[in-house]
Amino acid sequence: MQKGVGAVFTAPQLNMTLKQAIVTQALPLIKPGMVVGFGGGTTVGELVRQAANLVNDITVVTPSPTTRQLATVLGYTVVSPQYCDRVDLAFDGCDQLDHHGNALKSGGGIHTDEKIIASLADEYWLLAPKQRLVDEFDTATPLVLEVLPAALALTMRAISDLGGQATLRTATNRDGFTLSDRGNLLIDCHFASYAHLGALNQELATLAGVVETSYFDQLVTNALLGDEETGKVTTLF
Repeated sequence: MQKGVGAVFTAPQLNMTLKQAIVTQALPLIKPGMVVGFGGGTTVGELVRQAANLVNDITVVTPSPTTRQLATVLGYTVVSPQYCDRVDLAFDGCDQLDHHGNALKSGGGIHTDEKIIASLADEYWLLAPKQRLVDEFDTATPLVLEVLPAALALTMRAISDLGGQATLRTATNRDGFTLSDRGNLLIDCHFASYAHLGALNQELATLAGVVETSYFDQLVTNALLGDEETGKVTTLF
């Protein structure tokens, strides 16, 4: 058995897409009456659609405006995480995942809300292509910080002092910066090495004005990983 990989499932239909195969394995985890967290991304979106046909009587929490709109249209009861003290089960995607269940989630810039739901969840599952499972994190994926505007200069200096390069994320569809839902700034941090990512993350996370980082340290319960070459879906643990 491959390092760090648990149970193996084969897509039941040859013409089934890898995304559908992952969703097929995720669906039985959802039970009626649960509070379920759904993150962003197309695979989670497909899970939201498919679950509506089977277990619509669940309560949904989500960090994603796109997923929130989809869940509302499909007839789910959608509530804000601020009113939940516990989530039974949550699903999300990731940019990279290691064999210990640590993950980098950098693209969407909603990692603070994703972490809140992950921390509330009894089980937090990632859905991703198997190619995103790595022995060591690739520095091509930035460590992203959500930062209070007043702490911008302080944070940029700290990143530089730690040997990193900081880029303030700018909007692609308008002039100006990309802001989180709370109106905070997003900083993409690039480092030459992630050999000590846990310690690096801890130092930046505790910096005054940093709301949250995109490194998920031991929050992941398990993952469903789809192999594009074989069509098989494996669990991480």
